[in-house]
Amino acid sequence: MTRTSFSLAAPPPDGLRISITTQPDSADGAALCRGTFPTPLGTVVALGAGGALWGLGFAGDMAAEQVLADLTARWPRARIVEAPEALAPAVEALLAGRGDLTVRLTGTAFQLAVWRALVEVPTGQVISYAMLADRIGRPRALRAVGTAVGQNPVSWAVPCHRVTRTDGSIGGYHWGTAVKRALLTREGASIAPLAIAAL
Repeated sequence: MTRTSFSLAAPPPDGLRISITTQPDSADGAALCRGTFPTPLGTVVALGAGGALWGLGFAGDMAAEQVLADLTARWPRARIVEAPEALAPAVEALLAGRGDLTVRLTGTAFQLAVWRALVEVPTGQVISYAMLADRIGRPRALRAVGTAVGQNPVSWAVPCHRVTRTDGSIGGYHWGTAVKRALLTREGASIAPLAIAAL
C-alpha cells in the first residue's frame, strides 16, 4: 500500500478539469497500473493506463481487495501491474480539486451520455436523477439513468456522488452512502440532513 498524506480541506470550486477519452476502445492485453491510497475519505483503489484513470473506487462497505475485484472485473483481459506512482498524481489532483485529469470511459452511447453529463455538474452542487435524465434528453429513462450512474467506473472523477433523489435525500452510492456523504460534505454541497430519530 502506498503511504501518502492528503489534506481534507475543501477543493477550490471547479479547479479540476476532467477530460474524457474513449481510447483505446479495447482493454484486451492492456497493462493497467494499480494503486491503493489511504485518504481522509477512506482508502481509494485506482486503476489506469496511458496517463488516464480507468477505474476508481472506495473501500469502506467493501474491503480494498473487493473493490479491486469489482473494478478489474470490468476489464477481465487486462493485466494488472502494481504501480501506485503512476496513479498518485490523479489521486492528488482529485484531493486538491485542481489540475487536469483524463479519464478513460467505454460503454454504451447511453452510458457515455450520462457520464459526460455528470462531469458537467459543478463541485458543490447536486443534481437529481430526473434532472440528469432531462439533461441528456431522456426524461422518461430514470431507471436506466440510475443504472448508468451506478455503473460509472471512475467514481469521484466522474462525480456520480453528486446525484441525489428528487426529494433531496442522498440516495445510494456503489461504494457506500458514508463515502457519498463525505464527498458531498467536503465539496460544500447542500444535502438533506440525516433523519433524526423520534424521542
